[in-house]
Amino acid sequence: MADTPQASIEPHLLPHLLVGEQQTRMVRPVHLLLVIWLCAVAAAAGPAWQREAAPFLNDDAGLMILLKTSTTMESTDVQPSRLERATQKIRDIMALRKGGSTGLIVYSGSAHLVMPLTRDDRIITALLEDMSSELMPADGDRLSAAVMLGQQLVEQSGVPGSLLIIADSAAERTFASPALPVQVLAVQAFGMDPDQGLVNAAQGLKGALTRLSPDHTDVEQIVERAETDHRNVSEPGQGERWQDGGYMLLPLIAAGLLMWFRKGWVIR
Repeated sequence: MADTPQASIEPHLLPHLLVGEQQTRMVRPVHLLLVIWLCAVAAAAGPAWQREAAPFLNDDAGLMILLKTSTTMESTDVQPSRLERATQKIRDIMALRKGGSTGLIVYSGSAHLVMPLTRDDRIITALLEDMSSELMPADGDRLSAAVMLGQQLVEQSGVPGSLLIIADSAAERTFASPALPVQVLAVQAFGMDPDQGLVNAAQGLKGALTRLSPDHTDVEQIVERAETDHRNVSEPGQGERWQDGGYMLLPLIAAGLLMWFRKGWVIR
């Protein structure tokens, strides 16, 4: 009988040269391909077992500003005037909130929407340039109307938010309890106590009262409270999302694909 190729090859080299049914390796390319395929399917499914804070959480918190624009806000006990100092504070607040949604309502004898909630601070900044009590149809102090309008607009926007009242005084004594968190910035001469009517209004609206300061202390307090109010009124888990764990399988998939670059691996 003629010598077979097996008889002409050293026994310790034979397993490395044979293919097909005589292959004795337990792990074959098809097995590795199956493992890689299963890992890829699992990664694409987005497995998740822990939660993380949702991005842009603070950006989603809307702040509707209610600015009083009556003739009393033209007083110059705060330089250059109460109204101009109030508009400066609004710009500082928007700058500190870094693109958060902001809206503007002006009120005097009536309340009027100037700008709904928007992330474009430039629009509100431009509108504040020409703000004056002369633009209002009637002088007065209809804070309750402004609060009702502000609450309605925030609720219609579908964005969780709060109200910020910027005023020097308040004439009304009774207010309906708002469904949104409220803050009040009292515009008065530095070192002076806020108007008692404004203090009563803050208490009636269950809002925090902040005094006007010559530095950024008042602005920082307002922005911090707005963010805290947003977290407190949010439903459990609203500010969180499931963390995608599929990315953890990518190194394993990449390592398996590297086997295809081994010389002779695919032939086996």
